[in-house]
Amino acid sequence: MFQYIIKRILIFIPTFFAISLLIFGLSKMAPGDPVLVVMGGNDSNGVGQRSDLVNGEKAYAQVAERLGLDKPSFYFLLTSAAYPTDLYKISKRNHRETISRLIDAYGNADAVMDYYQSLKAIYYKTADIENARYSVEGTARNCINDLFNEYEDGVIVFKLNLLKDSLETPNNGMETIQSDWNNLIDKYNYLKANPTRLKLYLPTIRWYGASTQYHTWMFGDYPWISTVDSSDHYRIENLSSEITALVPQKRSLNNSISKLRGRNYAIQEELDSARTNASPDSLRQVFATNEVQIEEYLEDQTNLQVSIDVLSSERDSLSENLVRYTGKGFLRGDFGRSYIDRKEVSIKLKDALYWTLIMNFFGILISYLISIPLGVKSAMWKLKGMKVIDNINTGVLFILYSLPSFWIGTILLVFFTTAEYSEMLDWFPTSGAQDLDLAEDPDTTLWMRFIDVAHHLALPIFCITYGSFAYLSRQMRGSMLGVIRQDYIRTARAKGLSERKVIWKHAFRNSLFPIITLFSSVFPRALSGSIAIELIYAIPGMGQLALMSIVTRDWPVVFTIVMFAAILTMIGNLIADILYAIVDPRVSFK
Repeated sequence: MFQYIIKRILIFIPTFFAISLLIFGLSKMAPGDPVLVVMGGNDSNGVGQRSDLVNGEKAYAQVAERLGLDKPSFYFLLTSAAYPTDLYKISKRNHRETISRLIDAYGNADAVMDYYQSLKAIYYKTADIENARYSVEGTARNCINDLFNEYEDGVIVFKLNLLKDSLETPNNGMETIQSDWNNLIDKYNYLKANPTRLKLYLPTIRWYGASTQYHTWMFGDYPWISTVDSSDHYRIENLSSEITALVPQKRSLNNSISKLRGRNYAIQEELDSARTNASPDSLRQVFATNEVQIEEYLEDQTNLQVSIDVLSSERDSLSENLVRYTGKGFLRGDFGRSYIDRKEVSIKLKDALYWTLIMNFFGILISYLISIPLGVKSAMWKLKGMKVIDNINTGVLFILYSLPSFWIGTILLVFFTTAEYSEMLDWFPTSGAQDLDLAEDPDTTLWMRFIDVAHHLALPIFCITYGSFAYLSRQMRGSMLGVIRQDYIRTARAKGLSERKVIWKHAFRNSLFPIITLFSSVFPRALSGSIAIELIYAIPGMGQLALMSIVTRDWPVVFTIVMFAAILTMIGNLIADILYAIVDPRVSFK
């Protein structure tokens, strides 16, 4: 048996890495941009001055680096020769996707990158323009931002021509980018006129080595032996957070200034045209008030920019020679940090797993303690011709099995946790796993805590338990009926053994194989929890954590749960194989 266990463990190693590759691939296909999720959806989005955009890009790049997303995905990549080797260095995910789609369409990566770099140069140049007409500036920003996400020819041509027409209007204040925009149109036309689609059909292998996202996730990039001083890392994170908090304020001021300038531009046109019903004096007063407000906003904006520059200077000086580490890796117990609250995933899992394990431990224990004897008794009723009792037992079990646990949970919640229908049935708490006041009271004894938790979890445990009675007992019944007719059972009876010894010593032990097989699924079930029941009774367990993480796209938590479920499934299968040999010595592991 020892050799068999060692052999199975050796098989587990490649199986484990195969599962990790599958889960890693799923994480890459997950929707949304993890960096933006961590940043709270905060993106410069083409609004603000050049310094705002640069700081936004730096903040994005730093978050991507902290998450390990600034590296290629895997050790190697089998791809088309049309794709550049360093495409992963384009920091923003939506930009990479747009570039990839354009390469898929035309194959000419050099022309695509030339078009992208020109668009990005205009993106920054537009931010330097002041006193632009509000409508034209808005059109320019919208078109540029849309082009970073567009890869369909019709939409791109429409956006390029839309801004071209806007830039040709007189006195729009954005004449400095007109030639650049025309040059961008020429580069896009060159891209369409010079495709190299043949490269798309030429396979190539890109080798990236160990500095990849998968390697970092699994093994970590943190030193295995030496320790690292993290003070500068934390300081840089704090500085980035302070800068990120100031940028929206500056952006809001910039929007207010643009709106006021747009209003003054409209007022000036009214005064120049002399075609207005309003008094010229009142218009001039509004114009002057707006100018004063603009000056105040400009002063506030300047002060904010000074603060941002000071913080950025300190951050850049610390970052210049700093070696950043993503983490220690999954194999060393570092499962990353939550995208939502930045808590360590291991801590979140520990908090949730506590209640899930309590519920499932007692639920599984009760299920087996009731179902196995019930299945044996049901088989005996069948053999003894006690059809009425057997049929009643079967009917009750299948009725329970057919009732959805979430429906039963809701019914019990309504009738047994409130006094709305009957004060005599208000027996259990409505929600939660414990009384928080009682849990925080230092004078509370261990027995009082146990009674409180049992009081809260009685209904949830019943809901996750009753459905397994029919399944487990029927499996035990069928197995017992198959064993009880064997020759060695008749031999045991012929020797004069009591019926109790025949059933429980000879037949029962050899009929446990189906139950052992089902027992292998206990481990992943104990981890995953019951989503519906935990939501109904507000139990902060693994099921609720998994659902909330999926809803909020907190993928580190989701994929860590999936990884552990796979690992525990393998462990459950190994334990089941070992139990086979313990129950029946005839089982061979050769």
